[in-house]
Amino acid sequence: MIDVLIDRTPYLAGGFAMNLLISALSMTFGTTVGLAIGSLRARGGFIGKPARLATDVCRNVPSFVLMFYMAFMLPSEVEIGQAIYKLPLWLKATLALTFPVIGFASDQTVGYFRQKSAGLVGARETFIVAWVQYFLIIIMASATASVIGADEIVGRANIVIASGDSPLFLLTTYMYVALWFITTGLIVTSISKSIIRS
Repeated sequence: MIDVLIDRTPYLAGGFAMNLLISALSMTFGTTVGLAIGSLRARGGFIGKPARLATDVCRNVPSFVLMFYMAFMLPSEVEIGQAIYKLPLWLKATLALTFPVIGFASDQTVGYFRQKSAGLVGARETFIVAWVQYFLIIIMASATASVIGADEIVGRANIVIASGDSPLFLLTTYMYVALWFITTGLIVTSISKSIIRS
């Protein structure tokens, strides 16, 4: 049983790399857009109202449901000029997870500006800590991409599990996969602490 998991570790690692890619892109795109929307909210006035509405929509959208919407409503192929490009499932999962990140980043940006204007220290540190915590949430949420068929670690783990017929093997495999997420969380948290101390 353990030998099987060791043999399939490179295969599972390839799936986890997809989880990390989905998470990194979601956080990058979502943070970029969220910072812009949050900056508009912080200005207030007429332009702040649509920015607040956009934040509310992104913050409250159920990403799990949105993932199904992206998978089945968006086309599987896109024609640009005379070329046809496939729209992979992992990209659809990335788009679905980007929306809650936008809402989060917008709220954190507003909070950052309020702390700065109030003269409170630690605004930068607060933003970094919150961002890292949300990044970890998105890494965990990336595992839901398996439900739409994205080729990530949980989907690959299910394939590995199908090769055996033991409930203990199923439990061991999922625990092994969970260990990947836990280890990543510890590494990311350690890096963030180093950044804050610098």
